[in-house]
Amino acid sequence: MNNLLVFISAFFIVLISNYGECQVFTIYNSQNSEIPFNTIRCLEKQGEALWVGTDSGLGKFQNNTWEIYNSNNSPLYSDDIRSLKSEGDSVIWIGTVNGGLFSFNGTDWVNFNVSNSGLQDNLVRDINIDQNNDIWLATTEGLFMYDRNNWNHWNMQDSNLLTNNITSIQIGLNNEKYVGTINGGIIYFDSSNQFNEYTISNSDLPDNSVVAIEVDENGQPWFLSPAAGLVNDTDFGGPWLNFNNLNSGLPSNALNCLEFMGNELVIGSEIAGLIFKDGNSWNQFNTTNSSLPDDHILCLVVDDDQNIWAGTFNEGLCKINLENSLDEHFNTQSLIYPNPINSGNKLFFNSEFTGTLSLRNNAGQFLIKENLSNCKSWIIPSNIKSGSYFISYSTLGRTYTKSITIK
Repeated sequence: MNNLLVFISAFFIVLISNYGECQVFTIYNSQNSEIPFNTIRCLEKQGEALWVGTDSGLGKFQNNTWEIYNSNNSPLYSDDIRSLKSEGDSVIWIGTVNGGLFSFNGTDWVNFNVSNSGLQDNLVRDINIDQNNDIWLATTEGLFMYDRNNWNHWNMQDSNLLTNNITSIQIGLNNEKYVGTINGGIIYFDSSNQFNEYTISNSDLPDNSVVAIEVDENGQPWFLSPAAGLVNDTDFGGPWLNFNNLNSGLPSNALNCLEFMGNELVIGSEIAGLIFKDGNSWNQFNTTNSSLPDDHILCLVVDDDQNIWAGTFNEGLCKINLENSLDEHFNTQSLIYPNPINSGNKLFFNSEFTGTLSLRNNAGQFLIKENLSNCKSWIIPSNIKSGSYFISYSTLGRTYTKSITIK
């Protein structure tokens, strides 16, 4: 294969033009790049570099060049990478399935495991660093904190946690810690590391399991539940706002990861691709309506140029570049008005619309589904009662969902 074909293969780029906009999907996989495996478990940005954790080694991608670290060429003797956390410009912390925790500064490797440290589990699912530079680790044997000298441990036996199965850790604006579990609710640590547990039984939390956590610019935590969808804590320990596939435009409750892109949420799902929440508006990229290579998204990161990097279960790493911001991209393409609207009145599109339009109630039931051609407006049937609904319209391979109030 000549050099030109190799270059084209290594940087397979799909362009989709839509209403004058342009999206670029760039796919990196084991067939067209040096990435060691197509299952991408974790991503971490560090300066101009992107660290990529796979089931078969660690990759560093910078200046269109890959550096690969594995058990064959480095002290990283466990190739199954599960978590990454950058510290400054040089140190990367690496959580593995069988090798515990590693740190790498570009030259030297340090390993912490059950044999040489206070870590009691060699499976490290998540890593975070708080405002005191303490390192927090999520494991299947409880929660660990390493203050660079000593190890602290919280589990069912010593701390009366409801489970040892810790999934995720996020640091709040005031150095509080939000900890997700499987079947043990959410654990909140204050800045002094005193904790409270919130569950279905002692609060109105909709699910006792959490797989990912992010904190917005106002300090409010957002959680992903594998059964209940998206949950927002509007205060410290509730009340909780719950968005799911029955009461919102969320297409699936099976969610894996989330990132903020400004005020907008980007969510990676297990079966529905990438989901975008902007206020009350929901949008989606999947394998049907875009060049996203896989609907099973395991991890996400948004870089300084507002590129979205998505790690997939089967198809490697996908970089998504939008010419405009998500807000500009979706809202200029999918504007409907007026909203609220009276039943029997015309709903207008920002441009002539051809595609499929559907209306659902808050229970997720489809009330209307129609194919439209070259329409600038659509009449809300007079028999639709007042209330909140979701209107979805598919055009040019894309599906948009908006909340609408009918008076």
